[in-house]
Amino acid sequence: MINTCKNDTRQHYVPMGKLTYGTRLKQMLKEELGYQGKPKVLDLLVDEIETITRECFVSEHEVGLGQIRVLVPSIDDRPSWGQKMEDTKLVAVTLTLLASEDTDGYKGNEKSGIIMQKKLVRIAKEAVSQKGVLSTAVAACILGIKQTTVSKYARQYFERTGKIIPLRGYVHDIGRTTTHKRWIVELHLSGYTTKEIQERTEHRICSIDRYLKRYLAIEQVIKELKTVDPVKISRLLDISVNSAKEYTAIYLEYDSTGKIQRLDYYSDINKKTEDQLAHTKH
Repeated sequence: MINTCKNDTRQHYVPMGKLTYGTRLKQMLKEELGYQGKPKVLDLLVDEIETITRECFVSEHEVGLGQIRVLVPSIDDRPSWGQKMEDTKLVAVTLTLLASEDTDGYKGNEKSGIIMQKKLVRIAKEAVSQKGVLSTAVAACILGIKQTTVSKYARQYFERTGKIIPLRGYVHDIGRTTTHKRWIVELHLSGYTTKEIQERTEHRICSIDRYLKRYLAIEQVIKELKTVDPVKISRLLDISVNSAKEYTAIYLEYDSTGKIQRLDYYSDINKKTEDQLAHTKH
């Protein structure tokens, strides 16, 4: 066939939509079993076979088309200081690298960055649903991109949708990528229940309770001892100085303005924290 639409790159992705289990079933029914009926009947027959297959045979422990199996840290094993991967509980998860939404995106001429963001969201959520968590490094290796690109996609997705991709740094609150203290405390002080906060942040209730318990403890120390010294607070509550600084800054900001500015990336939070603490010294 002669290509009469050379500038329309979308056509190059149309065949990818045919690389499916359903196509293979149609080939078998026509070529090996001699089916010669109407195409619509063939489509209905294939749909029924696919439905029965999903109901009877496919499970989360089996690898389907476009999927891979990988080992990742368990969502229940929140790392402690200095914990090595050899000492971390691992779980096997099935991740979908190629799905129909990817093909639809390419056919619809969607920006490649948006398609990759959706793919990253998908595999991160699939890992969480199977009691695992993906780090930015593992996600980068799986997707064949740099770790910095994964972080860039995570930030762009947040800026575009207001939602955070549940990667390990987010779920376990480690590293210097995102933190959830401000968001969760803000919602709490705005009158949201723990369940409502969980639905909005997609965070575990036990983690939400831990953030709020620590904030309330710091609030009590500040009020009773009349101090905002993060070093003293960290020693009293046996937490890191950085954590004490962040919670103290949140308290001071809310105490003076009645609201908390929504920040989710460490560089922004670090500057806001230092500015807030410096203001109290004058």
